[in-house]
Amino acid sequence: MRRYFILIIGALVVFSLALFTFKQFQIATLGDESTVKLTGSITDQSSIPECGTDEIIMRNPFLQEELASRVACSAPEVNLDTAQVITIPVVMHILHVGEVIGEGTNISTEQAESCIRNLNERFRGDVTAMAEYADWQGNGFDEEELALVIDSKIEFCLASRDPQNLPTNGIIRHDCSDLTYNGESYALDGIASSSTQSGVIDSHIKSIFHWPIEDYFNFYVVSEIGGNNAGNGIQGYSYVGSLGTGSSGYRAGPVCLYNTTGDIGNLKIGRVMNATWAHEVGHAFLLYHTFNNGSCDLETNPCSQGDQVPDTPPTTSNNGCYPNQCPDAIVENYMDYTSESCKTMFTQNQIERMRHELWNDYAYLVSNTTSCQSPNDNDLAITNVTLPQSWCQPTLNFSVSVSNFGGSSVTGASLFVNGEQIVMLPTIAAAESFTVQLTDYEIESGDFEIEILWDNDDYLDNNYYYTFVDPNVGIYTQVLISPDAWSNEIDWEITDELGEIVMSGGDYPVFSQDITFEEVACLPEGCYTFTITDSANDGMCSIDLGNDGICDASYDAFINIISNDNLVFELSELSEVDYGSELIFDFCLVDCDDEICPFDLDGDCVVGVSDVLDLISDMGCLFGDCLEADFNGDGVVANSDLLIILAHVGENCLTGLNSGIDLPTSVKNLLNEEAFEVIDTEIYDLSGRRINRSIEALSAGQYIVVKIGKNGELKSEKIFVTK
Repeated sequence: MRRYFILIIGALVVFSLALFTFKQFQIATLGDESTVKLTGSITDQSSIPECGTDEIIMRNPFLQEELASRVACSAPEVNLDTAQVITIPVVMHILHVGEVIGEGTNISTEQAESCIRNLNERFRGDVTAMAEYADWQGNGFDEEELALVIDSKIEFCLASRDPQNLPTNGIIRHDCSDLTYNGESYALDGIASSSTQSGVIDSHIKSIFHWPIEDYFNFYVVSEIGGNNAGNGIQGYSYVGSLGTGSSGYRAGPVCLYNTTGDIGNLKIGRVMNATWAHEVGHAFLLYHTFNNGSCDLETNPCSQGDQVPDTPPTTSNNGCYPNQCPDAIVENYMDYTSESCKTMFTQNQIERMRHELWNDYAYLVSNTTSCQSPNDNDLAITNVTLPQSWCQPTLNFSVSVSNFGGSSVTGASLFVNGEQIVMLPTIAAAESFTVQLTDYEIESGDFEIEILWDNDDYLDNNYYYTFVDPNVGIYTQVLISPDAWSNEIDWEITDELGEIVMSGGDYPVFSQDITFEEVACLPEGCYTFTITDSANDGMCSIDLGNDGICDASYDAFINIISNDNLVFELSELSEVDYGSELIFDFCLVDCDDEICPFDLDGDCVVGVSDVLDLISDMGCLFGDCLEADFNGDGVVANSDLLIILAHVGENCLTGLNSGIDLPTSVKNLLNEEAFEVIDTEIYDLSGRRINRSIEALSAGQYIVVKIGKNGELKSEKIFVTK
């Protein structure tokens, strides 16, 4: 029943949410845009379709002719209760732009594996598993949607042996940050399915990265498609069956964005259930869009018209989970543009068409049973290590994934790091993996030797991993953001002096106002620009009564930029969070060494109370490290040095600003312990600036008076001047 009432329900829910948040622009638009916000679908409904397959067909006259001549009803009827299970060996190519494994476009092994698991659940009609992950994602399938699910008897496995017959986990990573072709850059625009798009053309990428098509079905996970920045527009594409893939067939294989891949990880709103991959794999197995007919009109020959599948009713493209124009449309079908929250099925005739294509044009894959079988009975391997190339903290957190490539369970193996046993691994079943999380591990020299020891291992070459983490490189920088309710409206980036993006984030799941998102990086010394934008033009304000531009509530939203534990930038007040469409902040990062910040004795980049106390504890020092507090260079730490540091209390070495830190009473008492003969008096304001006037000539306010004694001793006191 959901598909007939969801529009009404969606409008009512969105109307309630709009009243709750007082966001006036949403109250005024309770149509498609508000419904999209509720369902979490892509908000940009521009002319660019979400699937690029139709464009591939339209720009290729040969394909159009071939498609017109195809007759789907040539596929024989199949009794799916007794049909043979077809297993497709897959190699997943992750085309990233240089990130550490598990970050950004270089998705984790677990996320890649979840894509294959999810496809198996969908193609094998595992209703229980589908219902569980749908509920977990907050997009539960109803009984009607699950009742339509059919087991296609098609499943997928990640390859266990590579073209050289060596063990593999079937997940292959390619650093494409420097990949260019014909003047196009993958790092800038990703892959191009068409020569009319920006990016490195599909044919070039697949020609250099594909594994032999007679042994593997190639999947491609990409950073962006046609320069869409992995946002709206094309989410994936595939050639239709074997058509148009070239004489060698290497262009076969679906392509999808990294943030639509799998059902775990940092996925975009509306793309968290892997339905995009089910759609594109359907194309790869010779299915067209169900809306190929382009209208609700009856097809006189459904075997050669529309999508050439008799049991899919003619329809136009549908969005959401309800028929847009054609009441008989099957909105649960993977080959439509409906929301992932209702996509659950292929029809009987679609399954027959896919199986016929596999048995005929991909027969070599169907008959290949070795690619997913390990070449060794007993083989444990290190498959994923999340260490960075450099780090600027004494410790770091990282993980090590261990996979069982063999055919039997593994028991009694151990994981070692730099010769030290970290953990005895649990029993790992065949084709399964286990990930060890290490926290606060000391970098020391920067060498990381990771090894698995297991007496029964038949193949030792994949048991060892070495890398070097360049220690103490850069300045540890954190960006902490707690957004407003409409968290998906936010995007931010930090660029260096050349305009290159060094950190970024945003497009957070909607209603994340109770979550603090953190990004960290080791940045070199230099100046940077932090830019945050809001697509609704109201910053991180959640409630603006009267739409007058004055924020009335922000769910305690804040932004903090922290460098080496020092707060560089903070935004948290109601008057600040409503920054409109864009906020820009420039800042510089420096290491707090003696040359940059000589008065910062404790290394926190701020001259504060702790530095004054450090100097007091070293008074009278004549040698050793304590002489770093000998600011006047007379060979002894004395009151004259204390006087100098007092003049700089409050200075921030990173921003160059003075925060006006005042010395607490306890410190002042230390400075006033002994009476002495005053020979000079100096006056400072609370920001540490010296005032060249007498006490009688001071303006109203608070000041610190430093009295210098006969023997160089000094004491200070705070005075209040009233006029």
